[in-house]
Amino acid sequence: MTSTGLLNDVKKKPIVLLAVIVFHFILIILLGVNLSSSEVHKPASSDKETIKAVVVDIAKIEAEANKLKQADDKKKKKNLEQKEKVKKQLAAEQKRLADIKKKQTIEKKRLDDLKKKNLAEKKRIESEKKKVEAEKRKQNELEAKRKLDEEKRRKDEAAELQKKLAEEERMEAEARQAKEKNSRLQSLRSQYVRLIEQKVERNWLRPVTSTSSMSCEVIVTQTSLGDVIDVSLRKCANDLAFQRSIERAVRKASPLPPPPSPEVFDREIHFTFKPRN
Repeated sequence: MTSTGLLNDVKKKPIVLLAVIVFHFILIILLGVNLSSSEVHKPASSDKETIKAVVVDIAKIEAEANKLKQADDKKKKKNLEQKEKVKKQLAAEQKRLADIKKKQTIEKKRLDDLKKKNLAEKKRIESEKKKVEAEKRKQNELEAKRKLDEEKRRKDEAAELQKKLAEEERMEAEARQAKEKNSRLQSLRSQYVRLIEQKVERNWLRPVTSTSSMSCEVIVTQTSLGDVIDVSLRKCANDLAFQRSIERAVRKASPLPPPPSPEVFDREIHFTFKPRN
């Protein structure tokens, strides 16, 4: 190995530098020993042996340096291998952590999506619940309104039925009263007509030609005081003397009897004149 190579090794390897320092230290000691013994005469062979020893020592140092260099190279190689192994482990760990982070990101996204889905479902359920409650309230309101309307309808029908019954009762009472009144008036009218018939009969002079089978419908027109103003005959027997006798009897009966009640008075009185036996 040259000195230049040794210097390069010294620069690159601290161990080599240490070996060089030790070498120079030994060399200085040897030179010091030579200087101190320069006054003593020594044979020339002694110097050669010293130089040879120094050369031998340098060779040993270089050998030792080579060993150190080899050991250092081996250590460096081992360190590089260790560093490469650590680097690979670190890369593997980083990849593992990256995978874990990726899985965590995916899981987080899944959980976020699930959370959003759950939130949306919750909102949908709340919305459906509100719709159901609103529909229920609406149905309850409609049912309450229907019941009120039904109650009002029943009350109206009951009131209408009561009113109808009252009206029917009133009409029945009025009809009954009217019937009773008509019956009473009819009785009074019949009584009134009978009074007129009797007075006419009292004033009638029977013709010799008349028989008991003869009859005549008489229509008398009178004033409010009963004065006879007109007499007409219908469906009368075909006997002129009989007819004239009836007309004279009606006029002689004027004024006619007053009615038993003003309600049965009539300006025109109808009755059938039939002689009694």
